[in-house]
Amino acid sequence: MQRALLLLLIVLSYLLFAGGRTWTLAPLLGIAAAAAIVAPGRTFNFPKAHRTLDLSLIAILVAIGIQVMPMPTALVSALSPHAADVRTVIQFTGFGPRAAGWTTLSVHPDATLVALATVALGVLAFWSARGLFGARGNTRSMCRALAFLGAVAAVAAIIQRAVAPRTVLFVIEPEARSANPFGAFVNRNHFAAWLLLVAAPVCGYCIARLRIHPMVRGRWRQTIGQVASSGLLYTALAVFLQIGGLLITLSRSALAGLGAAAMTGWYLGRSRVHVERTSLPTMMGFAGVAVLMIVLFVDVDGWATRLDQIMESSDIPLSRQTIWSESLTIVKDFWLTGSGAGTFADSMALYQKTRVWVGSMQRWASFNNAHSHYMQVASEGGLLVGIPVLLALFAAATLGLRAVRADKGEMFWVRVGAAAGLTGLAVQSVWEVALIMPANAVLAGVVGGLMLYRRERYFDDSPQPEPEPLPPRPTPARVR
Repeated sequence: MQRALLLLLIVLSYLLFAGGRTWTLAPLLGIAAAAAIVAPGRTFNFPKAHRTLDLSLIAILVAIGIQVMPMPTALVSALSPHAADVRTVIQFTGFGPRAAGWTTLSVHPDATLVALATVALGVLAFWSARGLFGARGNTRSMCRALAFLGAVAAVAAIIQRAVAPRTVLFVIEPEARSANPFGAFVNRNHFAAWLLLVAAPVCGYCIARLRIHPMVRGRWRQTIGQVASSGLLYTALAVFLQIGGLLITLSRSALAGLGAAAMTGWYLGRSRVHVERTSLPTMMGFAGVAVLMIVLFVDVDGWATRLDQIMESSDIPLSRQTIWSESLTIVKDFWLTGSGAGTFADSMALYQKTRVWVGSMQRWASFNNAHSHYMQVASEGGLLVGIPVLLALFAAATLGLRAVRADKGEMFWVRVGAAAGLTGLAVQSVWEVALIMPANAVLAGVVGGLMLYRRERYFDDSPQPEPEPLPPRPTPARVR
């Protein structure tokens, strides 16, 4: 039941426009809560070794909750003296009835509640996935499901891009003319992050299947039949389509994340490669697939244009460097408690100094995100949220490395793929804020569960029966 609910959460978080509409959060939270409480014994049985990580995740939720908690105005002014200036500029009244003289640390509590719901989705998905994968057999079934879902989403996005490039899931058209939708996402970089999170563990599962079902030398017909019956061919095709879809997005940040994921996978798996010697035909097959992928999916002219924009970005008023430099002022003024999770765009109503007229949109450009998740957390969360986030990142990295080194089983490569995918997302987050989307938060939680799950007997806590004593060994007779 928990596995079905977790899969439903992954599917619906994507199909409901990646959770980009506020009304989608309520059903997604309901499914996430149901997936967690349907098996509370393994979901909330926090391992002692993961205590720092789990407490950090709880601290993040509590810290964001504090940002929307009504407090005396005098206390808020002391903790966040610049919040009143932002409220004056954006001219909004806040949420819910409050007594006179009370306000919140967040300059826009409604937006902070949405951010809190997104973080809660990711945390619940992680706890549920970690407990679920601890039960034998669920890891393989989840990897097969991710392979299928990721391949379908990639193919549908490619068709959508060719038939209706301005729509999201063939249904709605974004209001912003500058939007570049892909799949269920308004932003192609966010969709590329989703594919990266799917493709990395599925690629690990493909390698694991290759090691579990090694190719035997014999007739070609027998070899092809063995590949088809093992399911390896379909898994490899799914990885091929997912990475191909990522390349079609022309997302430079996702390409950097993909490279970081590949290097991480090589680094973590190099010790096992020496033990499981990969044959020359297998290496040649991987090289052939890489060449075919470049021919089919890589838009050379498009990528050349995108890479040229990196060299010219310093002269563009709307470059990331400009956004980051103006974001630093928010970080300085809200260093303690932040402006409130999800309020970067509201703060920029006061702090944005660069004014550029965008003819295609017929309005002045506005910085609605920091184009760096680390910068965005620093400005929206301050030390209040930033410290538990740093602790969670450090704990996850430490535990992930320890889990990979300790895994001697057949699903070792799935764990390596999960770690590589999360590393790629961390690298992409230097330039993007993909995790603000609920679909990506849910998937990151599931992939985190694949990286950190533990094989434990959650339900059988009864003492094991003692083994029966062996009968006494007969004493051999002496020979006189």
